[in-house]
Amino acid sequence: MSRLAISACIAGFAAAPLPAFAYSCAVSPAKDAVIVKTDNASDREITCTVDCQFSSPEGTVTVSCTQQIPANRKGWYVCLRPTGGRALEFVSGSESCK
Repeated sequence: MSRLAISACIAGFAAAPLPAFAYSCAVSPAKDAVIVKTDNASDREITCTVDCQFSSPEGTVTVSCTQQIPANRKGWYVCLRPTGGRALEFVSGSESCK
């Protein structure tokens, strides 16, 4: 393989996006906390922000958590937040990792 081809392969790997990540936003079984978890399939530590929207009788509730996630972890707890006694139902969420 030529040096140019090897350089192109190395550059392609360096610019490749991180693997897909999976997050979850859930209300605990006791309904007293929101549990936010994510995966890191990468072989390096990354920082992830997970935003979760819930509906409640009082309106929309947003839970946002940021944490460094160790390499090669599945189901890592990003945060636990109390519900404050509100009845919450998951609506949508998003995740951003760097």
